[in-house]
Amino acid sequence: MYATILAGGGGSRLWPLSRNNTPKQLLTLVSPRSMLQETVDRLTPLMPPENIVIVTGEKHADQARAQLPEVPPGNIVVEPAARGTAPAIGLGLLHIIRLAAARGETDPVVGSFHADHVITDVPEFQAVVRDAAVVAESGCIVTLGITPDYPHTGYGYIERDGEIIDNTNRPAYRVARFVEKPPLAVAQEYVATGRYSWNSGMFIWKLSTIMNEFERYQPELSRRLSEIGTAMDEPDFAEALPRLWHGIRTETIDVGIAEKSDRMAVIPADFGWSDVGDWSAVADMLAAKECDEAQNAVRGLHLGIQTNHSLIYETTEGKLIATIGMQDVVIIDTPDVLLVCARDRNQDVKKVVEDLRARGGTRYL
Repeated sequence: MYATILAGGGGSRLWPLSRNNTPKQLLTLVSPRSMLQETVDRLTPLMPPENIVIVTGEKHADQARAQLPEVPPGNIVVEPAARGTAPAIGLGLLHIIRLAAARGETDPVVGSFHADHVITDVPEFQAVVRDAAVVAESGCIVTLGITPDYPHTGYGYIERDGEIIDNTNRPAYRVARFVEKPPLAVAQEYVATGRYSWNSGMFIWKLSTIMNEFERYQPELSRRLSEIGTAMDEPDFAEALPRLWHGIRTETIDVGIAEKSDRMAVIPADFGWSDVGDWSAVADMLAAKECDEAQNAVRGLHLGIQTNHSLIYETTEGKLIATIGMQDVVIIDTPDVLLVCARDRNQDVKKVVEDLRARGGTRYL
């Protein structure tokens, strides 16, 4: 088995800790290892590290190589510019085609994963991926659907149809449809039916299956990828790639292929998944490990008086944060930025980033 790991993106909702030069996947938010490192750690029992290809941006490639000495440096693939998940996955697949061919493998199973997810039940995750690989051998594109435990409005949903395969330890279902982030009332209806999963964005497919779907549903992108694949054999590939990449249109794998394909299957799963989309998610993960008697999630030194259900995150060793009469707040302290916001408004952190960008405040981005 092989894998692509998407390690681009900025994680702007986790500002001010997540910055342009240090996005969330490279940070040690809640554990001693970064989310990128933990993603590779989860996969190496399933495949050797030389079968893992990381797709990232130029400014993050050196950090990725430094964090992942076990992954061959050539497997850290630089995307010249962000063009969405479909082109990024396609670029990673081109490298896997070459890796597999060098070993005499013509059509391996490949997984596509994100570097900025947290998974708490790693053995269950690995078991689900193994079962998904069996289903993928039949020609399906298998997505891992997360069993919802509440009506989250920040995730996309997958509705499943009839059961199609039951020759593994868990059933796989045909996908009826993908739906975008719903309003609360609709999300409540989805969860009540028991037919919906959260869309994790993780996929398992045979190499031939996904390349055929690229050709079928994204012919222009497929043509561009073919040109890039041919150029890989040329000595000036490093100079040619940005030129070939320039004309690629931005597209997501969900809209570009998954929502169109008739090969989609979903395996509902529950392995403690989070995409760590905001500071409230970080608070929940820290609180699951340890929280104080007032249900505060704390990293660093904190003295709280009548402070409840808050996140206190300090990055300066030895610095104390003292709070009085605070409830449901997020406090993130970094050397050059202090963020304080209501916990139920922490999704709006992205608006601060957008405002800073519009004002030219690049120093803080």
